[in-house]
Amino acid sequence: MSHNDNAMHALPLIVLTLLVLLSACTNREYTRTPRTGTEQLLLSHAIQQSVKDLVLPIPAASAIRIEVVGYTGDRQWLQPSFLANGPMINTNNTANTGVGTSSTETNLPAVRPQGSDLAVLQGFMEGRFAELGCTIAADRDGVDVWIRVMVMAIGTDQGQNFFGMPPVQSALIPFSLPALTLYEAQRQIAYVRYLVQVYDARTRRLLFFSPWYQGSSYYNQYTVLLFINFRGTDLVEAPYLQ
Repeated sequence: MSHNDNAMHALPLIVLTLLVLLSACTNREYTRTPRTGTEQLLLSHAIQQSVKDLVLPIPAASAIRIEVVGYTGDRQWLQPSFLANGPMINTNNTANTGVGTSSTETNLPAVRPQGSDLAVLQGFMEGRFAELGCTIAADRDGVDVWIRVMVMAIGTDQGQNFFGMPPVQSALIPFSLPALTLYEAQRQIAYVRYLVQVYDARTRRLLFFSPWYQGSSYYNQYTVLLFINFRGTDLVEAPYLQ
């Protein structure tokens, strides 16, 4: 067989290899709402990881009030001012008849989206401090300690790698070619990070300012050679998409 014949036979392989190499891609996406069940499990697991070792220098039998402040997507969780005489938002048109901060806060319908990530975080925090022997109060009246949780990040990120030939559709041929996947990875992580501030309820003096606490969780799905699928995750009994 001549050199020219060898080159002609190798040409299709070279073209296919170039197509595959040119079809590799990577992209990153951010969380979408409403959250999927897997996203909710990932965030729940990340929060559990962050609170399991949470211990603050307060007496075990203290009555405490926990407040969480942070961001939920493009909306901010709005709560009454933590300190006296601070800025407050009140969308209630009913005039306040009481005197002082407590009356204003009673009528303050803070913007709290249902199912908020911050509400879930607060629930886990309250459960952790109840486990440590603290009494959880519904408001600030009569408590020993106020705890403010400053959320720096809470959410999920998604990423994808694809190596192969994407679907081909052309007006020149009456049919389309499906994607030829040599390797595909769909990765998803959940991450939470926050600081904790502890205040004396009577004097409003800062008692403790923690370093940040954090937790994370992941769920990855892989496809190799068109149809071989497997996954990797730190979730227990995670859902599997067929």
